[in-house]
Amino acid sequence: MFKYILRRILIMIPVLIGLTVVVFLLVNVLPGDTARIIAGDYADEATVESIRQSYGLDKPIHIQYIEYIKKLLQGDFGRSYHSRRQIAKEIQNVFPKTIRLALATELFSVAIGIILGMAAALRRGTILDRIVTGFGVLGLSIPQFWFALILQLIFAVTLKWLPPSGYGVGFDQYIILPAITLGIPSAGMMARVSRTAFLEVLPQNYIRTAYAKGLKAHIVIWQHALKNAMIPILSLIGTDISRLITGTMIAESVFSWPGIGKYGYDALFYKDMPALQATVLVLAVTICVINLVVDILYGIVDPRVHVGQKGGL
Repeated sequence: MFKYILRRILIMIPVLIGLTVVVFLLVNVLPGDTARIIAGDYADEATVESIRQSYGLDKPIHIQYIEYIKKLLQGDFGRSYHSRRQIAKEIQNVFPKTIRLALATELFSVAIGIILGMAAALRRGTILDRIVTGFGVLGLSIPQFWFALILQLIFAVTLKWLPPSGYGVGFDQYIILPAITLGIPSAGMMARVSRTAFLEVLPQNYIRTAYAKGLKAHIVIWQHALKNAMIPILSLIGTDISRLITGTMIAESVFSWPGIGKYGYDALFYKDMPALQATVLVLAVTICVINLVVDILYGIVDPRVHVGQKGGL
């Protein structure tokens, strides 16, 4: 297992290097003069040229990339063009807030999705099964922006139960609406995957043997069936957390949640190139780490999963 983890970490290095190249080139080919953006629309040409030289924007593109990598290795993402503050400190402030939102959303979606999927598998072909299947399709079909506005209208404006937007301490009333907005599609997908996983597990011989031994139904389901159905569910959880962390831009913008999604949106809106580069890079590293953790969990949940000679699971 240690060799596998080490090998995965080593594989991440060229992947991240490739990402830095792609992100650097894409950001630098966006329309607009970066020096003019920093100086402002009313600055004279002498000021713009001075800024171009001070930021190294007059150097060849490959020299700019080398200097960019050197700063990254020192933990320096540069300074924001818009706020004039260190980007590393800004990301340290916004990224944990997105993590909190993603964790709350995932807990909500996993709890709802597994319970509904399990119930649908146990009542296969009944009206409950059809309702759960319909919920899965509906959850994936609802436009996130529209759903967020509907939740605000119902629970904040009409019923006045929850605040329409903002940020409190992290896990409080402010997180409920954005977590539901992001969690309903995830719960729908989780319910469908859980249903399929349980339908594959329930007819197995060890499940019938457990019933034949006189074990109660809830013990068989929760201790035997659930554990063996967790492999596809774990895979979906890892993918879903990655999606939540990287795809919270709309929800964070609607609910004014000061996370990295809104930070990246603002960076794109103001053409803040260093902030945009740092946002994409941090999210890419996060996805790589999550995928590594999920692969390790496979071996913990199912002892039959082992590291092969070639380092694969």
